[in-house]
Amino acid sequence: MKHGGYRRNWVDLPSELTSSILLRLNIHDILNNAQKVCKLWRRVCQDPSMWTKIETRMSKNFDVWKYDLEAMCRHAVDLSRGGLLEINIEDFGSDSLLSCCNSQILLRFS
Repeated sequence: MKHGGYRRNWVDLPSELTSSILLRLNIHDILNNAQKVCKLWRRVCQDPSMWTKIETRMSKNFDVWKYDLEAMCRHAVDLSRGGLLEINIEDFGSDSLLSCCNSQILLRFS
């Protein structure tokens, strides 16, 4: 988009601002779309600070059965590298996923 005779480049945004924008996406959009846009977005999406809170609620139009939400959630927990503070898995959580999350939280407080 041109503005005032020059082109804006999303890659020129500070990574903190890019992170703030990407945090408004759900787990599926971050893991399966946003991190594939460019190297900068991939680096931002893989930063542990992106994964202190994991939100798994999807829109009503999201076809949950096409995706393995538990696998995505485990991947996000791994990306948090022990920095996980909050997670919502109310719609699909299993005992093994809870165990995985608890082990990350215990690592942080050990």
